[in-house]
Amino acid sequence: MSPPDAPAPESPPDIPRWEDPRRVLARHGLAPKRSFSQNFLISESAVTRIAEAVAPSPGERVVELGPGLGTLTGALLRAGADVVAVEQDRAMIAVLAAEFPTPRLRVREGDAATLDYAALTAELGVARIAVAGNLPYAVTGGILRTLTHARALLSRAVVMVQREVRDRLLAAPGTGEYGALTVFVQGAFTVTPVVNVPPGAFHPAPKVASAVVKLVPLAVPRAEETPALRAVVRAVFDARRKTLRNALGRAFGSDAATRALDALGIDPQRRGETLSVEQFAALAGLLGTPDATNTAGTSDADTTSDTGDAR
Repeated sequence: MSPPDAPAPESPPDIPRWEDPRRVLARHGLAPKRSFSQNFLISESAVTRIAEAVAPSPGERVVELGPGLGTLTGALLRAGADVVAVEQDRAMIAVLAAEFPTPRLRVREGDAATLDYAALTAELGVARIAVAGNLPYAVTGGILRTLTHARALLSRAVVMVQREVRDRLLAAPGTGEYGALTVFVQGAFTVTPVVNVPPGAFHPAPKVASAVVKLVPLAVPRAEETPALRAVVRAVFDARRKTLRNALGRAFGSDAATRALDALGIDPQRRGETLSVEQFAALAGLLGTPDATNTAGTSDADTTSDTGDAR
């Protein structure tokens, strides 16, 4: 005879149990807004997996990016975290205040893509903070860039992205998914997959599949994102089909490119997409930033795309 099911753990008295977000929307007379790219996670199992990946210790400060209706917020609070939620939609801010009347939740109106982690950690009196969130697809690249720059202030980040972006974050050299985003994020973090999340796990269902990844800052970065590294990465991936001699020569001059490649023992006939993160960093250290006279074929645009496809 099988043992009876164990009772579900009780929620803290001021934290409500799981509730389908569609019921929360209806209770507050709201609907998802396209202007905020709102797709609410309605899968309790997916929310549980995210909270388990964050694994907060009792009282640990966790920054939640884009909490929306508080689906993940509640799971983090029930797990023992003190949550600082960063939300742009004032209607969602009102929902969070009504649904979670607890001093363990602080809600801030703001843009997750431009959050100042240095100021936040100083205000909270902590050296590092954990981050969690379902990243709006339109600004994934900007948020990942901000997290990369704030690496030294983070203990870990557990975030939901498009599955295509997950593949880029995990990509190995020489694969079609390997690109600028890979180099910058893997240069700063260890990236591990957490869970795949299908479109049906959201309301409304998006047209693309999603996935959750965990980013843990490296004690010693594989590559520091400097202007020189950005210049090398841009030169290589703007001319992805060209040899390294040609791609780097266009940006830094043929002689400088040849000297750097020879010094590092890198075959100049290789394509840039085969370089490791460490080789990109080494090339940046030798080449520096390109002279203005050798920038044909490069772009002055920011190297972070809004979709996270490139940085």
